[in-house]
Amino acid sequence: MSEQTTPIAIVGVGAILPDAPDATTFWENLKNGRYSVSDVQPDRWDPDLYFDTDPKAPGRTYSKIGGWVRDWDWSPLKWHLPIPPKVGDGMDDAQKWAVACTHAALTDYGWPERTIDTEQTAVILGNAMAGEKHYQTALRIAFPEMARELDAAPSFAGLPADVRAAITAEFHGRMDDLSVEITEDTMPGELGNCIAGRVANLFNLHGPNFTVDAACASAMAAFDASIAGLAAGEFDVAISGGIDRNMGASTYVKFCKIGALSATGTRPFDEGADGFVMGEGAALFVLKRLADAERAGDRIYAVVRGIGGASDGRGKGITAPNPAGQRLAVARAWRNAGLSPGLCSMVEAHGTSTRVGDVVEISSIADVFASAGIAPGSIALGSVKSNIGHLKAAAGAAGLLKATLALHNKTIPPSLGFHNPNPNIDWDKSPFHVNTELTDWKVPAGQVRCAGVSAFGFGGTNFHVVLEEYVPGHVPENGHRAVAVGADLRATGEIGKIGEIAHIAKAPLRGALVLGAATEAELGEQLREVQADAAAGRAPEAQAPTAAALAAPERIAIDYADAAELADKAAKALDALARGGLAWKLLQGRGIFRGSGPAGKVAFLYS
Repeated sequence: MSEQTTPIAIVGVGAILPDAPDATTFWENLKNGRYSVSDVQPDRWDPDLYFDTDPKAPGRTYSKIGGWVRDWDWSPLKWHLPIPPKVGDGMDDAQKWAVACTHAALTDYGWPERTIDTEQTAVILGNAMAGEKHYQTALRIAFPEMARELDAAPSFAGLPADVRAAITAEFHGRMDDLSVEITEDTMPGELGNCIAGRVANLFNLHGPNFTVDAACASAMAAFDASIAGLAAGEFDVAISGGIDRNMGASTYVKFCKIGALSATGTRPFDEGADGFVMGEGAALFVLKRLADAERAGDRIYAVVRGIGGASDGRGKGITAPNPAGQRLAVARAWRNAGLSPGLCSMVEAHGTSTRVGDVVEISSIADVFASAGIAPGSIALGSVKSNIGHLKAAAGAAGLLKATLALHNKTIPPSLGFHNPNPNIDWDKSPFHVNTELTDWKVPAGQVRCAGVSAFGFGGTNFHVVLEEYVPGHVPENGHRAVAVGADLRATGEIGKIGEIAHIAKAPLRGALVLGAATEAELGEQLREVQADAAAGRAPEAQAPTAAALAAPERIAIDYADAAELADKAAKALDALARGGLAWKLLQGRGIFRGSGPAGKVAFLYS
């Protein structure tokens, strides 16, 4: 889980998606409510071989619909990328999409006229199961086993030797025609980890490069790692997002055997939702720290304010969603953003169009949002899966792109397929309404547009991102807050050790106060003095804590924006000091931390 202290700017986008060879076309499709789901074409896989309406038919899929990418630009020579034809032949389409989308995103950013520091640019991408080429090459390599089994068949063995030899040779040739020859370019062209490596190689980028597999949350997991690295100063630019090019017959058959796919269409949150529709594609982003982007005069599509992740832990099963994990991810994202969910006016849900998944997701988010006093039906809800299907590893990237472009254009596109509300969701009390029309995104005067985006992965991994429209000067001090390092956010029992404090990153801070004393009684006296001064309008300016306070047996850390907030928090700390127990755990979410016993190392950063 990221503890974000630095907002991140999205300064470039690139996409290859169903019915959309680029991000601009994708946005037009969303605005126009285009439904990009259709039957498979035989050049991908032959439905006569694999499709059967009977869900129990062995080795068959009962679904043949999907969101297919059929039009995209691959012009490495025009892009001045050193990809010889033979190398290109060995590359899976997933790698080609990553390269093409990187070129598009960097071009959208303004590159090469607007330069980036290649020494400080990372490539962190989400992908699961690589692409489809490795299935074909594995089949090619397996021919000797097929020939052996053919030779062992009694009917075949009874044929004349010359006939057997001719059949085997013809069979071998037909199998070889299914894929390109295996060469030195084959393995690097089809490995999942080389998707990011190929981008770093071709664009000469020297920051870290790696591919993240978190199933349907892969793109979000890559985003999380990118944001953490940018916030920590490990690199200055990140190419991040997700790619999924895995729509082969085997994937359809396997998903159908757990009853996950729909044979009829994608309709998130609707009563008729009967499974998800697979899709494919890629969406990538150029990310920079907001302060750096502002200093460089970059065009900023949106600002990432916070991200949170969580696992389901033990639940009903490995494939069943656990609301506990989803709630944790959403709550952590908004906490890390330092924002109230009450500011949210759009949620781009995971919204898979499964009977159980939709209900669990909406209930989980509503539980987190409940304390914000949000009026029923006031937040627009949607899912890009209603347009293009479920992109699996790239699903989060598609949702992020939709929300990013919606913020940038101040417009909420319609979510499709919603006609009869799912009766298992209490829509009358829910803070959400499914947005079914192209809508001007309006917010109260003085408020900025803010969205939440979710991606939940098969196997129980969950992520949620908080995005905000870019308004110059809205994030105080470019979002750099006084950050205390040393208080334990994962305290066991009642008392956390300040020597293990992670980041205090709530509201924009003017100060972070650490008090230290030999006994609880002395600590209480100090708190009362602080409260009295703060109540009179006097609050200490941000400064490094004293060595004595950090080494004291009894400690309290408080973050605050002004004297009034410090007075209020000091009063709450005094009350907790008197009551003990779980009071301190409850106060952690408000930026009040208790330490007792030997203190560990502490660092304070003031930007």
